[in-house]
Amino acid sequence: MPREWLLALAFAPYAGLALWDGWMHDHDRKVPWREQCLHATIAVCVVVLVAAAYLQHRIAFFAAVAVLVPCALADELGWHGPLAQRERRVHAAAYSLLAVFVAVGWPR
Repeated sequence: MPREWLLALAFAPYAGLALWDGWMHDHDRKVPWREQCLHATIAVCVVVLVAAAYLQHRIAFFAAVAVLVPCALADELGWHGPLAQRERRVHAAAYSLLAVFVAVGWPR
């Protein structure tokens, strides 16, 4: 299977859950401005991560991971502790699927 197809298959489940999570944010609660900033940073990191995986650009890939991980941790630990169990499960599943994409997209 071509690498591009494998990357797309690895990213699609994460993208679906990320979209669902975004929908929940819009409909279930008012997201504070600081959390929105973290989400925007995470989104930019994911875009860079996907592009770097497709282009096999090591520096961009690792830079995206290096920024993404602390931002995701800050988001989860700082904002999502008191959230409903359903949303926390979606986050856990989404980040697990993103980890799969990182493993598949790891530059060679």
